[in-house]
Amino acid sequence: MTAGLFVLAALLALIFAGALVKRYQTHHAPFYLWWTISFGLYTLAYLAEALTVNSHWNLPVYDVYIVASAGLVGSMSVGTAFLAFKKGLAKAYAWFVSLLGIALIIATIATPPAIHGSWLALNGGKGGIIGLTQLFYVLMASLGGTIVVLGALWSWWKTRRYYNLLIAAGALIASTGGTMASQGVGLSILPVMNIVGLVLIFLGYIYSRSSAQGRLSRPMAKGA
Repeated sequence: MTAGLFVLAALLALIFAGALVKRYQTHHAPFYLWWTISFGLYTLAYLAEALTVNSHWNLPVYDVYIVASAGLVGSMSVGTAFLAFKKGLAKAYAWFVSLLGIALIIATIATPPAIHGSWLALNGGKGGIIGLTQLFYVLMASLGGTIVVLGALWSWWKTRRYYNLLIAAGALIASTGGTMASQGVGLSILPVMNIVGLVLIFLGYIYSRSSAQGRLSRPMAKGA
C-alpha cells in the first residue's frame, strides 16, 4: 500500500510539472521553469521510494534519490526567490543553487552513500549520506527549505493572497519531516508528511490559478 501511495504522489508531481511547463511556454517566467524542475525531481524521488519501500535501497536508486530529494527543495526555493525577491538577487541565488547541485552530483559519485540501516532511516538521510555529499545535501535542503517558507510568507505579506500560505505550509511540513528524519525522529511518518506537503503546495498553485486576483485576506482594522 505504501508503494502505491508513493506512485500516486509521483503521478501528482508529474501532473503538476506538466501544468507548469504549459505556463512557462506561455509566459516564460523563471518561476515556472524552476518549479517545473522541482516537481520533475519530486517525481523521481517518489518513484525511487516506490521502487524500494517493499525491499531495500540499492546504490544506483539511492544516488538518484539523494540528488532528487535535495534538488527539488533547491529548485523550488529558486522559483520562490524569483517571486519574492529582486531579480538580481534571485539570479545570483539561482547560480548558487545550480553550482551546489553540480557539486552534490559529483560528491555523490565520488563518495557513494553507505547503504546501512533501515529503509526509513536511509529515506531520511540518517547514516547513509556521508562526507561532502552530506555537506552539500544538508546545505541545499536546509537553505532551500528556509527560503521557500520565508519567501512564500513574504509574498503573502505583500499581497495578502492565501495561496501563499498553502505553499508555505506545504514546504514547512515537508521540510520539518526531513529535518526530523535526519535526526532519527519521526521516520515512520516522513512519507506521509512529504505527501501532505506536496498536496498543499499543489493546492496553493491551483488556488493561485483559480482567480487572477486571488482572495485577499482582510487587513486588521485600525486600533485592533
